[in-house]
Amino acid sequence: MNSQSIINEVFWLRCIACLAVTLGHSIHNGYFFYPNPTISHSGLYILQMAVLFGVPVFVFISELLLANKYTERVPNGFMKKRVKILLLPYLVMSIVYTFISIENWTLQDVLIRLVISTFLGDSAVYFILIIFQFYFLHLFLRNYLTHLPMKFVIPGAFLINFMYLAFFNFVESPNNAIGEFIWTKGYWMPFLGWIFYFVLGFYCGRNYKELLNILRKKWLLLMPLLALVFMLLMNRAFHLDYDSKRVDMLLYASSVIFFIMYIYSHIKKVPKLVMFISNYSFSIFLLNLFYFRLLRNIKPPDFLNIITYTFLVFLLTLLLCIGTAYLFNQFSFGKYIVGKIMRFKVDNTHKSEYQYTPTVKGNK
Repeated sequence: MNSQSIINEVFWLRCIACLAVTLGHSIHNGYFFYPNPTISHSGLYILQMAVLFGVPVFVFISELLLANKYTERVPNGFMKKRVKILLLPYLVMSIVYTFISIENWTLQDVLIRLVISTFLGDSAVYFILIIFQFYFLHLFLRNYLTHLPMKFVIPGAFLINFMYLAFFNFVESPNNAIGEFIWTKGYWMPFLGWIFYFVLGFYCGRNYKELLNILRKKWLLLMPLLALVFMLLMNRAFHLDYDSKRVDMLLYASSVIFFIMYIYSHIKKVPKLVMFISNYSFSIFLLNLFYFRLLRNIKPPDFLNIITYTFLVFLLTLLLCIGTAYLFNQFSFGKYIVGKIMRFKVDNTHKSEYQYTPTVKGNK
């Protein structure tokens, strides 16, 4: 990616989405040790709802970058490169998560869990399979989407996505093991559950200059708050799950995306800390639940409460994920296990609109 194709706001989106996912998991860990309701629980409940946008944002980013960078065609070796840098870490971490969650250590149970985790996406890193579906969809649909009017395609994708999620959100599952699995986790995997973010990312990437004009509308600042209130009301009315596979998440996640892009489109230089977390975001995404599950074996000291514990494990897990990624990436094989660290850097001497110079170690 050259300096002309860099989109400043993506670093902010990637960093904030990564932190949101990690914070959501840390709140979940806090509930594990502090289950009795308090006033603090109410505040964390709202915060937990507010940070559910992480996976939709990453789906959006992946297509935004593809559509913006490859305007004519995808180069040879595109899929091979992504199999190496995305699919191999997915396979490794799926195996790791299988072994740390297995209860019955029989050969049959282990093999079944490995198959379900790896091929059906019943894993903490399921989002990588979703991203791969959209890589193929981009290859097949980019020419069609380019010539179709986005004013029809985006609402159409929203409607399809809404109807798909509404079915699994509001229709009772069949009373059998297969139906329970599909309604619990299986419906996460098909691309229909995320197609709106893909289409939105495609048109935003293809029409980025027009998008910047839309981002000057200050009413965008109110949309995340209104969408969050709507989600909280939906919880009271329908008791939906606390995850990103909800019908109301379509409005909330997209409003958060535009809110972040609105705010940070006015900031031309990304702070080093934001760039640093953005560069490590893939590894943090892969590893954070691994460390959260390990930390559940350590009882917190008595002087902590749910607030202090939640933010302590949040910071500790970030450091552990970053440290692990750094150590593994010192070896040529490390990026295929815990994910590749991106090498974008802030360039204080660059005079153009973009302030970043990527430096790549090893293979592209």
